Amino acid sequence: MAHSLKTEWPGRAAALALAVVLAGLAQAGSESSVELAFTRRGEPVAVLDLAALRRAVEPAQVRVLEPYEDGEATFDALPLVDVLDAVHGRGWRDEEELLFTCRDGYQPTVPVARVLSHRAWLAFDRVDAEGFAIRKRESGSLKRVELGPFYLVWENLEDAQIRLESDYGWPYQLVGIDLIRSADHFPKLAPPAGASEPVRAGFAAYRVHCSKCHKLNGEGGNLGPELNAPGRPLADRDPAWLRAWIEEPERIRPNTRMEPLNPKLPDRERVVEEIIAYLHAMVGTKPAPGAR
Repeated sequence: MAHSLKTEWPGRAAALALAVVLAGLAQAGSESSVELAFTRRGEPVAVLDLAALRRAVEPAQVRVLEPYEDGEATFDALPLVDVLDAVHGRGWRDEEELLFTCRDGYQPTVPVARVLSHRAWLAFDRVDAEGFAIRKRESGSLKRVELGPFYLVWENLEDAQIRLESDYGWPYQLVGIDLIRSADHFPKLAPPAGASEPVRAGFAAYRVHCSKCHKLNGEGGNLGPELNAPGRPLADRDPAWLRAWIEEPERIRPNTRMEPLNPKLPDRERVVEEIIAYLHAMVGTKPAPGAR
């Protein structure tokens, strides 16, 4: 059953409550447990099941070019903007970013402006194939990947910009959506004061392509290792090795789960160099051992 969570709890208690909710969702398997947790700057707002979301927002079928399969797919889905309006009112539109949390610790962020300028949907079932799943290449082989509880998809058949960005902003096994401000949520990711333009550009690219899987200074996703760990920061690697790891990780480690930087990205080589410049700039910002 859908239910609301009070938002006046202290921040630490709220974060703990959300962690408990998400842990419960990660174990969920029945139809009644298809739920999504909504928070705002870490404070719980509501946990809504699929039935409640369908009562609040009219579902529709949406056909997209599915980036993991690189082919067209059709989903039953709820328009994301309408869902957020129903949960938060229109005030969410003035926030900066949406942080999506998936069962496996993947945590991409998407600017609110992108959601308002392109059509995004919360898919909950697949129409043109058996089961709510896709066939995705992982660790060198093609695997069936379950998408539930929710999968964020974008109308891209007639949107060249979204097609160009490939799988950016397509999280699956989605269990939580948080409205955040980057400076508040990721203060330790910001480049040092007076950083050069390539470093600042690398920070922006890192936020899009890297922080969804990796932590740096303890902030970011949980799929990959910490990139600025004391004694072994990634940026201390040989620059040629680091460039190859970002561009073509399977050449360095066959069957790795690490994916290459989007091959369709314009000025890809420049973006790689900017990410490396950012990583080098962050080596001196490591938090003290034992710091949060």
